[in-house]
Amino acid sequence: MTDMTAFVHANSLAGVTPVYTQATAADFFTAAPGSKYMLHYKNAATPTGILKVSDPSTPVPDGSTAVAGFADLQVSAALGATTEKVITIPNSSRFRDANGRINMVNVTPTTLTVAIFGPL
Repeated sequence: MTDMTAFVHANSLAGVTPVYTQATAADFFTAAPGSKYMLHYKNAATPTGILKVSDPSTPVPDGSTAVAGFADLQVSAALGATTEKVITIPNSSRFRDANGRINMVNVTPTTLTVAIFGPL
């Protein structure tokens, strides 16, 4: 599990030069409540499995057959080789855990890098 908080890019009028950080199976970053963030994934030669952002705040509805994680934000079911994907988290409060972190789950992130922008 990698803490990517130090790699979150604050936006400015002068712009920002993104730095892409190697993704691991479980990464996180500390997020300001009620803020917007953008995740830009870049994949090289090895396809990935599911990429998602965990939603720890949405309870499983009573009487539902849903399981924990049903409300997670799926970034991609699989990200092919030499592919990119951008996802926006419009309100971080939904995805923050008890420690104020947003948790990213990356299945087979062998050649996957990510740049995180925010709060926007």
